[in-house]
Amino acid sequence: MNINELLNLGEQYSKKELSKILGESNLELVREGVYSCKESSSYLLFVDLEKKDKEERFHFNDFFEEDYFHWDSQTTQHINSPKIQSILSGDLSVYLFVRISQKIKSITQPFVYMGQLEYLEHDPKTSKPVHIIFGSMDYDDFTSNSLLKEIYDWEPSKIGKTSNSPITKKGQISERRQRNYSKPNKTESTGLVTSRVGQGYYRNQVIKKWNGKCPITGIDIPSILISSHIKRWSDSSDEERLDPENGILLSPIFDSLFDRHLISFEDNGNILISNLIDSSNLLLMGIDNNISISVTKGMIPYLEEHRKKLKEKELKKS
Repeated sequence: MNINELLNLGEQYSKKELSKILGESNLELVREGVYSCKESSSYLLFVDLEKKDKEERFHFNDFFEEDYFHWDSQTTQHINSPKIQSILSGDLSVYLFVRISQKIKSITQPFVYMGQLEYLEHDPKTSKPVHIIFGSMDYDDFTSNSLLKEIYDWEPSKIGKTSNSPITKKGQISERRQRNYSKPNKTESTGLVTSRVGQGYYRNQVIKKWNGKCPITGIDIPSILISSHIKRWSDSSDEERLDPENGILLSPIFDSLFDRHLISFEDNGNILISNLIDSSNLLLMGIDNNISISVTKGMIPYLEEHRKKLKEKELKKS
């Protein structure tokens, strides 16, 4: 049984509904956070992100971090528990169901289907529960589904809590993302909305880095801001193509100038203007030497490459 063929990513399901859909009559009676299907080798995880009235027993170790999912097993399980061993070996197919709160105004909430998980690693120092890191095989970087977004973005700090997991995946680019990330096609690259932004993960990371604003103009209209690579796609490695430090969020006119190496930035953030732009056009575009942006340490190697291109272009024209 392929659960992905029976359920829709991002839709809500109660255990009673799942019991009927999956043909698992015992499922609606289960109160635990896990369920081992009788009709298939499927293992279902049911997770409440907020642990109201459970703080003494449970830690806040269940959450998404990028497209990884942190999960604490049942408090009776250790690394040699049969089900945990079956997860580690891949004998069980693991599927995730999440809700932020168990109840809202005393009404029990359904779970959101989050797709299939694959085991990646676990914290060897943990037992009863075991802390496991999964890769989310169905994580949707492009989703407009508000339920998925809310769960992807949730973290313990949002309710004043912290995780005690020593493992962090923040900023780590999964193999799945590297495989799925491709250069925007010709149609995408000609439109302002999708130019160099066709990939949801990279664009979202660059938007987050720049707080959703063009650092030059302060414009914060997402539909026109462009997530441009500092070091060009063709010159970048796979990792550099997904590195938000290699991205700058610019309004269209500045993106166009930056992409063509007619402007750049010094390591201190001061603008560098090519001598190929005459003063009358600079005046029309409102560009002067007083422009400066905030530069992070990770951007410096990329900006160095970008300035070289600007200088090379000037020399060719001279």
